[in-house]
Amino acid sequence: MNAKFVLTLLMSAALAACSTLGPNYQAPAANAPEAYRAAAPTAGAELQRDWWRMFGDAQLDALEAQALQASPTLAAAAARIERARAVYGATRADELPRVEVGASETGLRTSAKSVTTPVLGGQPITFEGWQTGVQATLGWEIDLWGRVKRQAEAAQAQLDASSLDAAAARVALTADVAAAYWQWRALADEAQALQRLRDSRAKAFQVAQTRFDAGASTTQDLERVRAELAAADADVADLPRRQALVLNQLAALTGQPAAELRLQAAPLATPPQIRAGLPSELLQRRPDLAQSLAQLHAATAQVGIAEAAFYPSIRLTGSFGYQSKDLSDLVSAPARLYNFGPSISLPIFEGGRNKANLAGAKAQVDESLAAFRGRMLQALREVDDALAELQGRAAVVEAQNRTLASSGQALAVARSRYDKGAVSYLDVTEAERTPLTTERALAQLRGAQWAATAQLVKALGGGWGSRDEGAGG
Repeated sequence: MNAKFVLTLLMSAALAACSTLGPNYQAPAANAPEAYRAAAPTAGAELQRDWWRMFGDAQLDALEAQALQASPTLAAAAARIERARAVYGATRADELPRVEVGASETGLRTSAKSVTTPVLGGQPITFEGWQTGVQATLGWEIDLWGRVKRQAEAAQAQLDASSLDAAAARVALTADVAAAYWQWRALADEAQALQRLRDSRAKAFQVAQTRFDAGASTTQDLERVRAELAAADADVADLPRRQALVLNQLAALTGQPAAELRLQAAPLATPPQIRAGLPSELLQRRPDLAQSLAQLHAATAQVGIAEAAFYPSIRLTGSFGYQSKDLSDLVSAPARLYNFGPSISLPIFEGGRNKANLAGAKAQVDESLAAFRGRMLQALREVDDALAELQGRAAVVEAQNRTLASSGQALAVARSRYDKGAVSYLDVTEAERTPLTTERALAQLRGAQWAATAQLVKALGGGWGSRDEGAGG
């Protein structure tokens, strides 16, 4: 009998390896273009996992470290990874036999009125006493159609998707921190330029007021200069609000109160170029695209699980133990008991449930595939947008630099003529208008360039696929 049981196990294991229902996962084609629409620089810095270190800014390094440590978004992503790992472990357990051991001590008495009560000499025979038992049970589902295998495959894919979700969250967080930091520094540059413009407008108003009092100018001239001063005052007054909003955002990203955030301003230079690579490289560079493929993998495995529901399931069960009314005779041959054998379950009528589940699983595959393609298109657009921003801003900066150079020369001429007594000081302040306004515009443009740099970093995956991906942090 024992030999038959072992033979049954061996045959069942062989059958379990014979068939796995459902389609095997195959990664879809990315259908990426040969090049980005915007001209991508072929030379430039290569992004690494801790990409912000390439800028050599200790203040930014500290903010990024604080954000990575304190971010609730990353903490939630890490918890999702642990949950997916636990689900995967529980699913893999279904591939192995399940063994349980139990013991019991039971008091019992049979009924004298039951239809199953034995009768001897017209008198019912009842039994009363205590019964002790020790028993081990074995259960194992034969994975004849690969249902358990597909479950483990889907759980592994979901675990991969959770890990990639955490990586994508890290990329987004670090890029957002850098963008907010650079925006704050750009506002600090703009504040200095704006203050110089406001001071120039104040001097111009003083000159205009003096000329008006002396009858040398009209009310229209005075009010025009007064309006320009008021506009500059309004811009200066609004700047602290804009800076506070950026600081609040940066504080939230780094997990600290805004009142405790202390930053030192430093002028922004032109951002360095970052090599964008080819569109076909995005699959290896962006964790969100890899996550989308992992979700497609999980959905594909669910089709096999749904198909297996149409076929019989076979389960091997058995138990072995001892049962005796006397504890002293418990572990003895006469007290031994066992049972074993296979059980089969075949779905006959499910009211269309299995068919509906299969249709739903296939629809989920179609949805996941469409989601991947949509995410790929969005990724390509994000890179193109960032490259277009950088190229467009660079062209405007070049034009503004020419404006600044020409207006600076005009200002020098006006000051020379003022020193010679050829023009009034009001002419000098008027000549200051264009260079000071251009300085403010350049501060804003540099801020836009650095914001586009952060956008490009995020669009390229933030160095997720780089060689140092295994580094800590």
